[in-house]
Formats: sequence, structure tokens, C-alpha cells
Amino acid sequence: MNLFERTFDVLLEADVNAPDKAAPAPAPANDRQAMAQSLDSAKPEDFDVQQPGREKLVDHIKTEQSQKLTGWIGKIDEFIKFLNSTEPSSMQVQLHSAPCDSVFEDISRSEKKKIARLAAELSSLSESLKGYLISSNDR
Repeated sequence: MNLFERTFDVLLEADVNAPDKAAPAPAPANDRQAMAQSLDSAKPEDFDVQQPGREKLVDHIKTEQSQKLTGWIGKIDEFIKFLNSTEPSSMQVQLHSAPCDSVFEDISRSEKKKIARLAAELSSLSESLKGYLISSNDR
């Protein structure tokens, strides 16, 4: 016998001659099982971290953004009415009703298309924002 064989035989005999011991616990398959085996009275669920109301936080942010978006839409619509509406205080009505040979008449002649185009673009933006507002409420 060589040195390794003798050492191996000694180890085998030591295990055979050892008093009966409880079989070692099987290796746990995951962390929860390992935790359950190592704790006395606590359960693995006792150590789980609860998320601090993610849904509440998302709802709060969504509500806040919806209110801000509603405010923007209101301001844009108000400016559209100021630019181009049938009310006497609108820019187009005042320019259209300006007397001859006045600054307003010159502005009306050269800029009324720009004002109408700007009002149309703002109206388009307002409608797009309203669409986003509606779609955010559906989520």
C-alpha cells in the first residue's frame, strides 16, 4: 500500500466507527429554503421588503401631470381666442375693424394670414395635448 491508500483507509474506518449522527440536512435548493432552515422562529416572509406603494406614487405623478397639462391646454386655448375668434377683443377682429390709413390696417393687410396660421398651429397643438391627456387617463 502506498501512502494515499493508507490515508484513505484511515478515513473510511473513522467514518464507519463514528457514532451515529443525524443525517445532515439536504442542501437547500434556494435562498428561501436556506433561510427557513437557519432561522428559529422567524419566517422568510418576515424579512421581505415591502415596496412603498409604487401604484400610489405613479397615480400621484399621473394626477399632477394631468393637472399641469390641463392648465397648459387652457392657456393655449385662451391665447387662440385672443388671436383669432369672433369676440370683439380678439386680435383679428380689432385688426379687421381698424380705420383706413392706420397702423392696424397695415398690420391687418400684411399679417392676417400669419395670425390665422399661428392660431391654426396652436389649435393643432391644443388638440394633440388633449389626445395625450385622454390617453393618459385610460392607462
